[in-house]
Formats: sequence, structure tokens, C-alpha cells
Amino acid sequence: MNPFTPLDPNNPNLTPSPLADPITGAIFANVESAGLAAESLIRATLKSDGSSNLLGRIIRVTPQFTHVSPFNRGCRVDIDTASSSNEQVIFEVQIKTDPYIMIRDVFTASHIFTASSNKGDTSAQMAKKMPRVVFINILGYNIRSSNKEMVQPFKVLYTKPPQEIAVPNLAGYNIQLPRILEMEPNFDDELYCWCYTLYTAHQNNQTIQEVVSMTPALQAYAEKNNGFQQFCDRYQLVASSQKARDDYAKWVVSIMREEGMMEGARQEGIQKGIQSAMEEVAKKMKNTGDSPEKILEFTGLSLSAIEKL
Repeated sequence: MNPFTPLDPNNPNLTPSPLADPITGAIFANVESAGLAAESLIRATLKSDGSSNLLGRIIRVTPQFTHVSPFNRGCRVDIDTASSSNEQVIFEVQIKTDPYIMIRDVFTASHIFTASSNKGDTSAQMAKKMPRVVFINILGYNIRSSNKEMVQPFKVLYTKPPQEIAVPNLAGYNIQLPRILEMEPNFDDELYCWCYTLYTAHQNNQTIQEVVSMTPALQAYAEKNNGFQQFCDRYQLVASSQKARDDYAKWVVSIMREEGMMEGARQEGIQKGIQSAMEEVAKKMKNTGDSPEKILEFTGLSLSAIEKL
């Protein structure tokens, strides 16, 4: 799948993917412009497994652009809430396959937990101050093959029955967007509405408005969900911004450059593998008494290379 269309930022047909790092970051720029959208997406995700809920009111939305390379970490958005549990939600959009994303989640959580304590705190004091951290990873790939459900929650559990949450301060959700294609449509489910919109726009090179306008159920959802409507409006504003379109075009060029480098390395590896295989064949032919000319004809190796074997 190649979700990226014309690179000229002045091209009216340029369709920024809502999953692209610069677009995600621009949409969720701050709490004033995207607080309702962030809350809607978070609540829909937490509701998906029925065991959790957003505990506080969202007070900050902060995009993090630590890595500019599209093949490193995707866009991350940090969301803080006003609640007694000092709740922090981190959602990250990652299009390219990253098998270590959950390791990164654990590493990030460890820093957040450490920062919540002061030197000399007792265990009880540390536990009282420790925030609740929730990760939402919106993935453009399937991270788990052994279970076909779109949402893959992860928590620290007692694994012997009855299963119970052992550490309520850490939870996460891997959302496998491609699984949406395998599901029965269910626009009564809020997370399905979000994921269908995001992945359809991304995969089909469509704007959010095009996806919603072609789906009456999404239009109905937007009318009753202020957060989803805010996201749609925000995407339209960002996608029509010249700066966002320039950033998106540069981001696509970066992806194409790195994909080209990876393809070049792959082709080089293939050629080295063929060369090695032909040398092994040539050795066997030489050991059986075949002439250098016959070996050359069969393997394509040069006479000098055959003589060195």
C-alpha cells in the first residue's frame, strides 16, 4: 500500500493522510483546538474493553516531535487531565511496523513515574504520587497475529485465575487499524467510527470530509459527538493550510528517500546472495573437473573469479 499522493504542495489533489506525523501534530496542536477531539478518541478507546474510563477533565494537549525521520517514532501526543490520579494519556500514531513500540511505552512510563517522586520519598509516598499512565498506540499495521481483534489492551495482570489488575497505574491499547477491513461494520461503536474514518481516509487517499460525506452513519455520529466533529473540522483546517501541506510533502519525500535506501540495500543483499550461490556452484563444478569456460557459461562468473576459487 502506498498512501501518499502527489508531492507538489500547490497541487489541489494533494490529500494529506490523517495518520501522517505532521498532520496529526497539527490537528492536536493544543487543548483549545483539539481538547474535545482528544477526549472523544480516548473515551472511545478506554470504553472498548469495558474496564477503564477517563478519570479527569483534559487540561493540556501537547504534540511531541522528537524524531523527524518518518522511519523512527511517529507523532506522539501527550494529554494531561485534572484528576486526583494525576492521569496522563499518551497516544502515538505509527504507520510503519515497529515491533518495539511497547518497549518504548514501558521506557516512557518509567520516566514519568520517576519524575513523580522526590529523592528520599518512602514507598508509600511514591505510590501516592504515582500517576496513572495510559498509552494508546494507533497502528497502521497488525502488531499481533495470534488474535484478530482490532483493539489489543495490555495491562499489568495477575495471570492466575481470577485475572486481576495488579498495577492500576499503567495500561495501554494497541489499535490495529488494518483489522477494520475484517470487521463487520458497526457504526454504533464509537471507536469503530473513529478507526473506520482514519484508516479509510489514509488507505484511499481521501480527506476526512470525503469519508464522512459518503457515510451517513458517520454524519450522524459527528452530529451527536462534539469531539469527532471537532476532529473533522480541525483536519479540514489543517489540510487546507499551506504550511501543513508543505510539511506533509517534505515528510512524504523523506519516506520515499528512506524507502529507496532500504530497497537499494535489499537489492544489494540479493545480488550478494546470488554471487555467493554461484560461487558455491562454481566450486562444485570445478571439483568435478568442469572447464572454466563451462563454469563461466553456467554461472556467469568471470574467468578471473573462477580462477580464484
